[in-house]
Amino acid sequence: MRPAPYIFEEPTNLAQAFQNLKHGTPIAGGQNLMAALRMRQINTPCLVSLEKIECFSNDIQITGDAIRIGALTTISELLNCAVITNELPWLHAAASRLGDTQVKNLATVVGNICWSDPRANMSVALLASRAEIKVVNEKLLERSVAIRDFFTGFQKNCLDNELVSSILVPRNSGDAGAYTEFSRQPNDLALVNVCVVNNQKSMVAVTGGTCSTPIVVTLEDPGNVKNGDSTLHRVISKLEDCADQFVSDQFGSSSYKLELAQVLLKRTLLIVREQL
Repeated sequence: MRPAPYIFEEPTNLAQAFQNLKHGTPIAGGQNLMAALRMRQINTPCLVSLEKIECFSNDIQITGDAIRIGALTTISELLNCAVITNELPWLHAAASRLGDTQVKNLATVVGNICWSDPRANMSVALLASRAEIKVVNEKLLERSVAIRDFFTGFQKNCLDNELVSSILVPRNSGDAGAYTEFSRQPNDLALVNVCVVNNQKSMVAVTGGTCSTPIVVTLEDPGNVKNGDSTLHRVISKLEDCADQFVSDQFGSSSYKLELAQVLLKRTLLIVREQL
């Protein structure tokens, strides 16, 4: 199926972009968006490319306490960043499982979270990483949004006539984390995925694919994580408290997804324990 007719705009600054966006839809990599347009799941009179906007970049900037991922940074560029590979292996693992080489070369990290699919690899991994989203509006004013407040529903987020300009990921030398997923075939969208990051003061365990948004479980005092049984019991107990939010769909029942999430959490915590 072909998309409905649309106009393609390529603004060079934010003012032009927001003017075009009054009747259009933003696009960077467009891997999810173009598929939805071809299937006529969504329609738009105008696609507004972000590629030439002067203040958006594909840079990954490293500072002493954070990593800033630019609005146009692709999955491949993220994978080629040595600091992320060495310091945030769970983020690297999530990116490595996101599509084939062609998809990785085109899809952007920001686009993956803005699509707001609860199974999106980057969403789950960045939630566990306690990331911060930098958002700019048509008045060119920037604000920060904790990623836990970013997702509001299935393919819905808190953006209100705004664009994501970058993602800020904190650097903590003591962090240990891991990402796992279950999918029907290689490079497919995960049925359920899990990311766990422990920084000794707290642990964040994120489960995607079970509800309309990822489930975030935080243990403020994880205790001795090497005693995996105790930690696993606490995480699963909190996950089960959210079981009434689980959804059944063509990929599985809510009870099946809960069981799958429990298995993945156990595997993920075992990987985290090996890093301590």
